[in-house]
Amino acid sequence: MPKVTILPVELAAEVAVGENLLDAGEHAGVEMVAGCFNCSCGTCAVEVIRGAENLAAVTPREAEVLAASQRHPGRFRLACATKVLRGETTIRQLD
Repeated sequence: MPKVTILPVELAAEVAVGENLLDAGEHAGVEMVAGCFNCSCGTCAVEVIRGAENLAAVTPREAEVLAASQRHPGRFRLACATKVLRGETTIRQLD
């Protein structure tokens, strides 16, 4: 099962394949910031510290929303839209 660790609180959870990072945070007991839940506002952006290769590819819509907030999709992802596929991933909530 994939595992997601959320910083700076250092809580982790095992999640089902295909689950998004927002739900992974909930499973870990972390209240993640999110506004629209449909990949349009960007409030749920997180920094990927390790394990980006374990996440689904960035969609064109997600890339557009990240670009609007000047965040590079190689380093940042939207928790509501990013699916976990395998392995271990560590993310950091943004202030």
